[in-house]
Amino acid sequence: MRDNHQLVIDTLNHKEREVVPYQLDLTSEMEEKVSQELGPDFLPQVDNCLAIERNETFEKLDSCRTRDMFGAVWLLDPKGDFGIVENCQLPEPNLRSYEFPLPNEQDIRRKCERLVSKENASKFKMYTIGFSLYERAWTLRGVENVLMDMILHPEFVVELLSRIADYNMSVVKIAMEYPIDGIFFGDDWGQQKGLIMGPNFWREFIKPQLARQYQFVKDHGLYLCQHSCGDIQEVFPDLIEIGLDIYNTFQPEIYDVAQVKKDYGNQLTFYGGISTQHVLPFGTPTEVAEETRQMLDIMGRDGGYIAAPTHAMPMDIPVENMLAFLEEVRNQ
Repeated sequence: MRDNHQLVIDTLNHKEREVVPYQLDLTSEMEEKVSQELGPDFLPQVDNCLAIERNETFEKLDSCRTRDMFGAVWLLDPKGDFGIVENCQLPEPNLRSYEFPLPNEQDIRRKCERLVSKENASKFKMYTIGFSLYERAWTLRGVENVLMDMILHPEFVVELLSRIADYNMSVVKIAMEYPIDGIFFGDDWGQQKGLIMGPNFWREFIKPQLARQYQFVKDHGLYLCQHSCGDIQEVFPDLIEIGLDIYNTFQPEIYDVAQVKKDYGNQLTFYGGISTQHVLPFGTPTEVAEETRQMLDIMGRDGGYIAAPTHAMPMDIPVENMLAFLEEVRNQ
């Protein structure tokens, strides 16, 4: 069996290997679809290079609503995405009426034990904290409110993001008791072109708390992965400066793939690249295979690339297209 753990480590250290590590990420709905079409034994046999556990927990309220551990009530999207937040827990720009949750230590330990179990022994293991700063802020305060607060109530935004970062680090502290390899922070900052809040506000509000989190992880010798959808190229230098190792998700419809590899390929590892926006849902299996080969060729040179869909594959992707991606990455 291939040592996927060492393969990923070499990739992060920008050592060229004969093969590129890969990851098949699927939504739960897509997993069910694949299991129905290919049988329940298919997915357990996919030799993924990464093992990932997510920190989020949700309590089901009824058939269309869940509540997360911060108290946000989500109206679920029938297509399987998170949906939208129904309630606003911070109607005013202050924290006087809100009590931050404590980490669910029992749940964190259960997930970490699963992460470091025997079945994941040959994988690169990451514990994920989604909605880690800006996204957590808007689930509590509302998107428009948070963005306006950056102008009207900057002290509140600093306090809110600082408290969120404190929570994240208390979770990370527990996870780091286990022999994991990295921490994966999720936080969407990008649009199809540029950052939602712009680079100046990102540097003023997001970057300082991000740097705190990154330093805490780095002080314990772990790797760092950051997820953000959209175009965040303006802050790649900032992310490199504060210690980022892996950037996910890498969307080819947004970035000039060859130029990004040239500019940042020796400083960042890019995780993603196979479009869930275009080729996977709308292309043919031949087109999926061609794009996957091209991405492996461009991004895989000298390490620094983990081949994967740009997001967990949703159920609108044909199973034959998923198989075309898998065939290319497994038969390198």
